[in-house]
Amino acid sequence: MSCSKRAMIVLALALALAASASAQWGGRGGKGGPQAPTPSLQNAVMNSGAEYKMTTKGKDMDIGYAIVGKEDVKGEPGIWLETRMQSAELGGEMVTKMLMVTSGSEPGMKRMITQAPGKPPMEMGGMLMGMMKSHQPQQSTGKSDMGELVGTESVTVPAGTFACQHYRKQEKGGQMDYWITTQVASFGWVKMTTPDLTMVLTKILTNETTHIKGEPQKMQMPEMPHS
Repeated sequence: MSCSKRAMIVLALALALAASASAQWGGRGGKGGPQAPTPSLQNAVMNSGAEYKMTTKGKDMDIGYAIVGKEDVKGEPGIWLETRMQSAELGGEMVTKMLMVTSGSEPGMKRMITQAPGKPPMEMGGMLMGMMKSHQPQQSTGKSDMGELVGTESVTVPAGTFACQHYRKQEKGGQMDYWITTQVASFGWVKMTTPDLTMVLTKILTNETTHIKGEPQKMQMPEMPHS
């Protein structure tokens, strides 16, 4: 695979992760199909984390989430949310760290740093941040996005057995069922299923620090491959 194509794939993955986190963490209604679990600021616990195995179209990907720091933005508290993805296709671990703010007049993602396998960390510049913000979902009207509460169930996953609330909602991409618990700090999610995807909790993480290594460089727009 050429360097330009790989750069475009990494950028697309990073932007998709940021959009998902911004939509769910900020309490906004997402667009398109079901989204992967991301934490709620109201329940964020510093240095907590969770690992999941996502299976879609017969392929597995390991996904980890962690709260790895705090940073104020214009007097408003922000939290660094880190997402880690690992699969054979990626060739190692891809790390994306986002500074999220939900209070004040301008909530949303304020910074994003991403590090592809074997590459130095890159921070999204002003132009890319503008692209990201232009694709963020609109603020919700206040109606709950949780869906229908099916009931309380005991769910067993690789990380253990948890007493969960089972919710169901209809998304554009199909029916989404998910199970959440108060026993997983910050994240809550234990299991999620859609017509094309299954995601289960494999490990609860504690004492987490960032997996970003090195001093971030400014991310440049990758050149479009010539036809």
